Amino acid sequence: MHRAKTNIEILVGALEAEGYEFSPTVYSPYWRKSQQMQEWLEAHDQNSQILIASMQLPLKLPEQLNADRQHRLPQVMETARSFREHLLGIVRPLLPPEWGPQSWFQRIASPAGDLPMSLRAWHSTVGGVNLVGSHPELAPPGIECDPLFVAPLRCVFDGVDAWRVDHAGAKERPPFQMPISPPPGVKAGRDDPRPQYVVTLPSATLDAVVENEPHGLHFVDYLRLAFEWGGFPGYAEHQGKVPALVGRLREQMLPL
Repeated sequence: MHRAKTNIEILVGALEAEGYEFSPTVYSPYWRKSQQMQEWLEAHDQNSQILIASMQLPLKLPEQLNADRQHRLPQVMETARSFREHLLGIVRPLLPPEWGPQSWFQRIASPAGDLPMSLRAWHSTVGGVNLVGSHPELAPPGIECDPLFVAPLRCVFDGVDAWRVDHAGAKERPPFQMPISPPPGVKAGRDDPRPQYVVTLPSATLDAVVENEPHGLHFVDYLRLAFEWGGFPGYAEHQGKVPALVGRLREQMLPL
């Protein structure tokens, strides 16, 4: 997974250099939240914005106190950005692992069941990834190039929370489907009736199949396929239309 993280860092930098336009909100319609979680995020988002505004007001304070305010402001602004992105369902191209991933795993596994070791390692090392975007050569309109996307751990936790609310009081709950990625058509910028990519929990295994992914691959093999195609595994189905840039990206990838 450290190699996977390095590959993604290389891809994000290379895509930015090529003028690739990332789509940070592509997953927002799929990011499920309970009403309670939505209200909690809205309250914290509002409070964070108020705090930033108050810290930016010029005040007649001792020099040391003003210096302390300026020192703390960047961290407060980063926290506020995190709340806003969580509220809006924004996934950055590379979203670092959540703080204290082991506690998140426990909060997910307690109601939904164990996660496969591969996804535990991924979320401890890499985090959320979103290579969806637009580019005249790499991702032109209508081409399902299926950019690599792995939903962040906070999205998984929100999904578990909403799933528990949906089935509150039920004698039996259906298995929880851990979100991985929207379907290829959504990544290409259009409506797509196909289900999103998921891993069904519990899955106390080394690795698990990414369901609804067209190749029927386990998660690690799905990553291998993605890196084999420079982060755009959909080109495995369109080998006659592979842009030259895919080859240049592929050459930079470390093997898993």
